[in-house]
Amino acid sequence: MRNPSFRLFLFLICLTFTTALQAQEYEFFGVIKLNDTSFISYKVLFDRVNDSIQGYSLTDFAGKHETKSNIKGYYNEDENLLSFEEYDIVYTKSPVVQKDFCFVNFEGKVRNLDRVKAFSGDFKGLYADGTSCLDGMIIVNSGQEVKKRVEKIDKVVQRSRKFSDSIKKNIKVAKVLDTLTRNIIAKDENLNIFTRDQKIKLAIYDAGKEDGDVINLYVDDKPVLENYTVLHEIKYLEFDLENVETKIRVEAVSEGTSSPNTVRLEVEDSRNFVRTITNLKEGEHAQMTLVKK
Repeated sequence: MRNPSFRLFLFLICLTFTTALQAQEYEFFGVIKLNDTSFISYKVLFDRVNDSIQGYSLTDFAGKHETKSNIKGYYNEDENLLSFEEYDIVYTKSPVVQKDFCFVNFEGKVRNLDRVKAFSGDFKGLYADGTSCLDGMIIVNSGQEVKKRVEKIDKVVQRSRKFSDSIKKNIKVAKVLDTLTRNIIAKDENLNIFTRDQKIKLAIYDAGKEDGDVINLYVDDKPVLENYTVLHEIKYLEFDLENVETKIRVEAVSEGTSSPNTVRLEVEDSRNFVRTITNLKEGEHAQMTLVKK
């Protein structure tokens, strides 16, 4: 039997190794400014393990062309150098196909990534084949700084007599931050989700108050769920992707006791997880298109 000192030595080695590999999450909100002076909302969220980073970006989040892309890169702490590139589209509301997307490639000085409140710098835009497209600048603030600023605005609004109770309710911090993270599919919108798998799993449920929302669900125009009342209990469905594109359409049959019809939809394959929510009135529909790469 090994002595206690040796066991303690092994424990410390394991503890050091585990700590070294522990991932830390970073989140930044802001804009990308294109050379034609237009601005597009931008979010990056990534984990850092030692020098490597892995995560995703959201371009035009909550907009008509919202796009989620995977990112990878590194952070050199000695040189205060942050570098990352978008390399794969997870989903997009834009009708543009993947080969026509302009991916952000960023490299810039970021002093002390663990404490930085904001950073900015130029990026190069590259198509998937490496040829140049639109260049511009990234300007972002840390998620914590954004939350602090929203909280300050919230306090001013809540104390003011100039705003009605309905406005005060809509400007609550939780609501504002929720709009930055939710992927909403509105009336007549289509969300293109890219996958390399032959099969996907779809989860359907009510993530808020269970208020009797009723939907029809179609896959390539064939009814899969008819007059289905959405519950907190998750309904799981699996689909084989036989074609290059598979269309999943959600139609609001009833808005329940609380308008609008809001249904949480989650698409999962072996590599990616996409969470979205509908925001529909009775008779309206929204669609997801699963595109095989």
